[in-house]
Amino acid sequence: MEGWGPLYRSGSTMFAVISARLSRPEWPETAGRAPRRLSGLSSLFTLDQMLATGLCVASIGFFLVAYTISVNDPDYFNRQLLASMRPSDVDPIITGAVEAGDGGAMPAPAIVRAAPLVPADFQIVMVFQDEAILATDKELWRVKVGSEVPCLGTVLAIDATDTGGTVKAT
Repeated sequence: MEGWGPLYRSGSTMFAVISARLSRPEWPETAGRAPRRLSGLSSLFTLDQMLATGLCVASIGFFLVAYTISVNDPDYFNRQLLASMRPSDVDPIITGAVEAGDGGAMPAPAIVRAAPLVPADFQIVMVFQDEAILATDKELWRVKVGSEVPCLGTVLAIDATDTGGTVKAT
């Protein structure tokens, strides 16, 4: 460590001393020889340039693969995401999902009537093309030919007239 005392100086003098020490070869076998040059591909790029280039190539490749997949199969990533979700992660209350018990139909509340319906309880609200809307005091029915309606039976014909329309049922 002899001769390193001037390192404790300040300013440009300290820089000059450090640069002089670093420029002097420490190993005698390298004295008088020119620094060795790299040959081949490694002489063109430094390590950090090669790493940056590799990272750029990998990023471009990743985005090209993702873009190609999304163009060929637009729902691919959605299917992968949904497949990775466990059913317990989905709250049926928040999403409005129902259990697929009987054909996947949404459950509907059972209608409880005070008295059974009679044909006089129905009124024709509207007739349009081959469909009609019928109403009782608490329910609306959208019917077309072939529909089953309680107490009326199967709808046979729907005719529009100037005064509204008629619905013929069994």
